[in-house]
Amino acid sequence: MPSHTNADHTWEDFWGANASVLIISAIVIIMIIVVFVVDRRWKNWQTKLEKVTGMMNESYAFSLNLVRHFMPSFKVAKYQFRGMRPKKTTASVEFENLGMDLKSGKRVLNGVTGKFEAGRMCAIMGPSGAGKTTFMNVLCGKATYGNMIGTMRINDKVTDPKELKGFMGFVPQDDIVHQDLTVREQIQFSVRLRGSTDLSKRRIEFITEDVLNVMQIDHIQNSIVGSVENRGISGGQRKRVNIGLELAAEPTLLFLDEPTSGLDSTSSLAVCLSLGKLCQLGMTSIMVIHQPRYSLFTLFDEVLLLGKGGETVFLGSSLDAKSYFESLGFEMPQNENPADWFMDVLSGEVSNNRISNFKPDMLFEMWRRRHENEDLEAAATGSSNNRLLRSATKSRQLSPEEDKAILWKNLQEGWDAVDTNKDGVMDAEELKELLAHCAAMVPTDEVVRELMERMAPDSQAVTKRQFVDYLSSLSDDVARDEKLREADATGVTGPHARQPLASMKESSDEDSTTYSSDESMSSIGSANSATSLQEMSPDRPGFMKQFQILTLRRLVQWWRMNRQRGIFVVALALGGVVLAILDGYITKTPSWDAMAYLNLHTCLALLLSIFCLSVFGNDQPVFWRESASGINVQSYYVAKILINTVDVVLMTFVFTTVYFLIRQPYISYWRFIIPFIFTAYASAGWGYFISTIVPPQHGPFIVSLVSFIICGLLGNPSTLANFMDIPVMDIAVSAISISRWAVQMSFLIAYDHMNPDPTDARQKAMLGTYEGVYVVQGETYGHSIGMACIWLFIMGFVLRILSFLGLKFTNRSKQV
Repeated sequence: MPSHTNADHTWEDFWGANASVLIISAIVIIMIIVVFVVDRRWKNWQTKLEKVTGMMNESYAFSLNLVRHFMPSFKVAKYQFRGMRPKKTTASVEFENLGMDLKSGKRVLNGVTGKFEAGRMCAIMGPSGAGKTTFMNVLCGKATYGNMIGTMRINDKVTDPKELKGFMGFVPQDDIVHQDLTVREQIQFSVRLRGSTDLSKRRIEFITEDVLNVMQIDHIQNSIVGSVENRGISGGQRKRVNIGLELAAEPTLLFLDEPTSGLDSTSSLAVCLSLGKLCQLGMTSIMVIHQPRYSLFTLFDEVLLLGKGGETVFLGSSLDAKSYFESLGFEMPQNENPADWFMDVLSGEVSNNRISNFKPDMLFEMWRRRHENEDLEAAATGSSNNRLLRSATKSRQLSPEEDKAILWKNLQEGWDAVDTNKDGVMDAEELKELLAHCAAMVPTDEVVRELMERMAPDSQAVTKRQFVDYLSSLSDDVARDEKLREADATGVTGPHARQPLASMKESSDEDSTTYSSDESMSSIGSANSATSLQEMSPDRPGFMKQFQILTLRRLVQWWRMNRQRGIFVVALALGGVVLAILDGYITKTPSWDAMAYLNLHTCLALLLSIFCLSVFGNDQPVFWRESASGINVQSYYVAKILINTVDVVLMTFVFTTVYFLIRQPYISYWRFIIPFIFTAYASAGWGYFISTIVPPQHGPFIVSLVSFIICGLLGNPSTLANFMDIPVMDIAVSAISISRWAVQMSFLIAYDHMNPDPTDARQKAMLGTYEGVYVVQGETYGHSIGMACIWLFIMGFVLRILSFLGLKFTNRSKQV
């Protein structure tokens, strides 16, 4: 075969032989356009959902105006849940002599006994060093740094905290959220990943709407959350998103670590009011909170106060705490915040009128004596009953039946004014006029249609009975309008439908109306149910379903990484340009020179491995949180790798194409790029692996060092023969060096195509060295190329297995 050089072919010959480069470039451009179109459709859909949210909220606001018009005293819910539903079985949490010993032997929690009733909002408070967070971590199974002492019961059953994972939510103190997703996307993906497998698309949307509205973040639902570098939503809004991620899973038990830290008092109050709304559905909320204002403190149904050393000082109603401490001989100054005063008492900053040498640890014994003394227990029970009696002796509230009867009567008196055409029903135009009269503003046609559907689906008019049924349903926390009832009946919202509306039974005399007793939707399951913990845990999506959801989420995030991706693409393109000019026009290196290929493969491996560090390194806290909540790690890993492969292929194509077009080696492009594809595959594996075992701030340094060793040193053709002469080193270099095999492939492809026969003595010596290293006697060209491909594939595959193991098993304490 004759020898070939770059001078042996023209531009026409080059483009004729490599027209495929243009075809591939066109395919890449088309793929980018397709992704762009998909992204635009996704954004348009999210915008449409935001408009639907606004329209539904506006419809509800007009409904409230109707109620105020016909019956101002009628109590209505400020917001009605349309997706979330009351718990069939709630969970009470009981603990007996609960304590914890650190691995050093120090006890940081000691003998805490009590019970948090189901469906309550409970607070854990105490001064620094009281073990507040430790106590909560013990309850929810996150205290991996010590040994638990004592007994914990869920619904009177002895329970290991690890068994709570299926129906528990945990909100960390730090706002760990996806910085490149919108607020709505965060909640929506959380519902899809952690919700029950039988959730329909419609109900997923409803639950998302519920969380956005209850957490008061519906107005920013399409805003990117952002990060410290790229400012997005405010800190208070970010805190609400952090909580909303857990509410989206509809947990039976919710633990929160200082959810109000960093918030002003008004924002803190709003967050706790939102959590209290969820407790009405049967969720038990337990949180560590730091010195709230008194109006917020009294929102808690139960408060546990811990003293320094981790022992109980008080456990009971927030309204009883002040009287309890005053009964011990403490006197609170006027205009003092009781919550702050409690902390001062626990810290020993307040003197006791009865005990001159009072010390804070005396409070532990005082609390124990209270429970050991039968008389004090009887007195405590009596005071509790007295509180119930006092609440019961307030003016009697009207029953739902009485409210509905009054509403019916008021409507009868005003129906003639509403029914302008005297046909006995209310059509859309009449409803629009009524809404405009009640609200002093004209509703949109979309709002009128929405209300018509809620009152009478698939009908052009609303009867008096349907009108009253809908308005009376507004007193419940869970929406029960006819539109949802029909959706339940047809399976649109999935199984486990809400209870049907209790309709009014109309007698033959329209003026004489009787009503069936309402089966309240707000009634929740018993905390003492015999239901097992496994039955309380919903069946969550498996590997394949989570993989589909996570792939979609990663695709959304992928498109928003264009700036970061663009930086690396430009860096790789510049690298290709510099190396091509250096080899082709400055040093005039032969196209078969192995050292030139060493530089190419080292450059590509270094840049790609650095780029791949971000796949698992940038959002480690988010992964730890999701892994702790039950996300399938295999699905997460495969989805991340799959989408990142698009970037790896794209960058490899850009780098090799730029070099190839400038350098114009006498080689087919398809054969030229094959070694670089394997280099990219293996180097990406190194990036994945290092990112899972090394802190993100150290990743680039470690990758640069590794790339220098495994590519620049171990794969250098001038020294490779020395390694190959030592069997152990030969195996080691073959197993970990990318350039050992990639440079061999590139050289053999060029060698086979060009059949070089240099006349220059220096080049002849170089060629002899390369032939001695890469051209093995007795092995065919195909066999040598095939062996290189196999070694690099195995290397990349093993590195991916190791990166998965590193992802799953490193930092295990943060994934519980």
